[in-house]
Amino acid sequence: MVVLSWGSAAIAGSCLPPAPPWMPTDADDVQAYAYLLKRDAEAYFADVENYFRCLDQQRREVFEQARVVSGDYARVLEFLNDMRK
Repeated sequence: MVVLSWGSAAIAGSCLPPAPPWMPTDADDVQAYAYLLKRDAEAYFADVENYFRCLDQQRREVFEQARVVSGDYARVLEFLNDMRK
């Protein structure tokens, strides 16, 4: 039963989406901060890529965890069926 409780606490919340950068609408601000805006946007897109990789990894981990729990639960059901006989 320990495996059944191993669950979501181990992996929940490990992938945090990046905060989008501020993008001004005023042309003067765009011109004044062009370098910073470009740098922030490029960093954001790199962070988005890392976020998607993290989600993919987390999905694989949860899928494997679900496979293990499915096997454990099948054994529990088998045990309960055997007890009823």
